[in-house]
Amino acid sequence: MNTFCRRGDQVDAESTIPHVIDTAEAALEVIYFAADYPEQSQVIALLLDSDLCGRTIVVVDGTVAPDSAIGVMEMLGEAAAAAGSDQSLVLASVRPGIGPLPGDVDRWLELNELADTFGCELLEWFVISDEVAWCPRDFLVEPPRWPEAS
Repeated sequence: MNTFCRRGDQVDAESTIPHVIDTAEAALEVIYFAADYPEQSQVIALLLDSDLCGRTIVVVDGTVAPDSAIGVMEMLGEAAAAAGSDQSLVLASVRPGIGPLPGDVDRWLELNELADTFGCELLEWFVISDEVAWCPRDFLVEPPRWPEAS
């Protein structure tokens, strides 16, 4: 995997970008903000604290291989474990011009297993193509992991 991580300009306090990522819609808003346009192959990770406040966005470019999200999860999980911090994550694989792939359900299961191994919680993995997002979790008929609205 040819990777390049970058940190974008900081978002000012007046931004409409959500700071609390407690819904799929809020997560996608941040992901679309962080993604490159026109679309290119990327994995975008949102690292959230215990209150689901966004603390870090990691964008990894050049993630053409379908298993790229797994490598990113391993890297972030190892970092969270080394830091000894509880971490919730949201991942998005941007795949221009490619829809659902065989094996995405298995990738979802592997991503969950990795998150558990490192003491993290994977809230969601989105696959985005042509600005349309879908979740492999839906094929397993698993319920969403977002907190209940109060």
